[in-house]
Amino acid sequence: MKRAIKLSIGDVVRDRGSMTLGTVSGIAAQPTGNLVALQVTGGVRLVEPEDVEVVARRSEPMTTGQAVVAGTVFVLALLVAYLGGNTVRGLGADWLVVGLTSLGGYMAVSYLYGFARRLVRPRRFRI
Repeated sequence: MKRAIKLSIGDVVRDRGSMTLGTVSGIAAQPTGNLVALQVTGGVRLVEPEDVEVVARRSEPMTTGQAVVAGTVFVLALLVAYLGGNTVRGLGADWLVVGLTSLGGYMAVSYLYGFARRLVRPRRFRI
């Protein structure tokens, strides 16, 4: 049974047959199945998906806009944590409930931010 791997354009992979490093540049559809197109020194090489081993995922540095959004979300998460904890403390809750409410508020905002980032990141395709 074939194992499916997820690749994205720009991932660095190794061809197990020749131990050559290359960058994923696409997928080539063949009648016998899909092949991974690798950009290697000297051109493009088509490799069977079973012969591909992921070495490094594509990553790009954070832009200034992304850094501003991340900082804003962090401050917003701290504000939500403070407001939630302060509200339940005003209602007479115990310190454990105050702490858990603050943690829940912070985590809710951070999970929402992580979910939004996951929606807009580069897509990976299964081969």
